[in-house]
Amino acid sequence: MLAIYQVTAPFFALILCGYLAARLRLLPENAVPALNTFVLYFALPCLLFRFSARTPFDEIVNLPVFFAYLVTGLVLFGAFAAAVRALAGESLRDAAFAALAASWSNWGYMGFALLPPILGKAALAPLIAAGMADLLVLVSLALALSALQDHHGADFGVALGGVLARVAKNPMIWAVIAGSAFSAAQLTLWPPADQLSRLLGEAAVPVALFTIGVSLYRPGTHVAHADVFLIAGAKLLAHPYLAALVAVFVFHLPQLEMRTLVLAAALPAAGTVFLFAERQGANAERIAAVILVSTALAFFSFSALCWAFGLRVGG
Repeated sequence: MLAIYQVTAPFFALILCGYLAARLRLLPENAVPALNTFVLYFALPCLLFRFSARTPFDEIVNLPVFFAYLVTGLVLFGAFAAAVRALAGESLRDAAFAALAASWSNWGYMGFALLPPILGKAALAPLIAAGMADLLVLVSLALALSALQDHHGADFGVALGGVLARVAKNPMIWAVIAGSAFSAAQLTLWPPADQLSRLLGEAAVPVALFTIGVSLYRPGTHVAHADVFLIAGAKLLAHPYLAALVAVFVFHLPQLEMRTLVLAAALPAAGTVFLFAERQGANAERIAAVILVSTALAFFSFSALCWAFGLRVGG
């Protein structure tokens, strides 16, 4: 267990550094949008492109992994949204974003940092394949359900079409597509462009983790609510457990791919859920609290899961 903490602690400490920097007012109030812009539009796409371009095409386009993670996410999303609607009587929009927070991991910012030191770099290919399931389907579904509330039962296809148009603008998706095309065609970048993409890609992990910490500091956020811990618990416990069941008993995935999906599911709620909830007029304060609680608790739950798997540094 100590060996696992030695791997995970520096990454979570970097998140803490960002949190303290925001809390101590060492950064301006508009730091989060600026940092997110750098990571989302520059650093992370370069990291994704470089890895996709250097990985065999069939490892990136891994349909069993894609559908295993998709089924996991859809089952948890659907069950959680239905339960929230039936038991708590919440609006369709709030139920959709609560379910999204319970089923969408922060794999983009944290997965690339935590999984390679534990499972080895071979885990990145299934991580990307799984992440595409979230970006292409799960997020689109949540946004479409939220949009339906505004249109009072308007055609689901129309709402989904508008959402897909926005999702298609996600630079992470296009980075994977471009990298996969380079891999399939066995192309290489012009050396100066390759050097630029390398510099930006190497900045992705530290800046992303620091940005998470900065974004977690939200004065006035109340975490002492049962629904916050219920959503965070579903994210950190139910999501990886369900991922293991689907990967092993439904898709019969190899051990590396199964462990990749389980550890990806064990990551805290994605910070982008808050941005979507805020824009759509949902209960964004609750989502912010879920992200804060799940990120803090993930240090212990994620490390404990690695220990339960008997994992060591490098897999």
